[in-house]
Amino acid sequence: MKKLIASSCLALITNLSWAEAVADQIFKNNLAYGEIIELNQYSPKHEKGLMLRLFVTPARDETCGLETGGVCKNQHLITAATFDELPEVQVHTLQVKGEFVKADWVDTEKTHLGPDQAELILTFRQYHRFATRANPKLARKFFLMKVKVTQQGIEETVLGK
Repeated sequence: MKKLIASSCLALITNLSWAEAVADQIFKNNLAYGEIIELNQYSPKHEKGLMLRLFVTPARDETCGLETGGVCKNQHLITAATFDELPEVQVHTLQVKGEFVKADWVDTEKTHLGPDQAELILTFRQYHRFATRANPKLARKFFLMKVKVTQQGIEETVLGK
């Protein structure tokens, strides 16, 4: 059921003329191999004004092959939607590649953000945890990214690697 909803959301997003241009291949990869992470489940005490989702797929490049068992890093697509009757939707491909670990919502009172805005700190692992267990020579690095969602767009800033 979750995949059906994700497919419907992605199909809707691709047809929206005001959505950020995202490569067709990224949408195809999300439909074929994607995993949805509901970012609203993190920081449960924090009141959320947006529905945020992270779509995760293996980054298909020269070093990653799903069939070969090679070490893959993930690429991420984030979507933000308002809770209105006619929701506004934004789509953004994150530049970071790795494995998503967790999300921490920043208190909007401290950042003076409005109701349809959000700020999160996302934690990523450079390589998937199963890859680092199988190959101890792989770096076990974590890094943080700040994602700020406003009506003007979605901004990302890498905080540390």
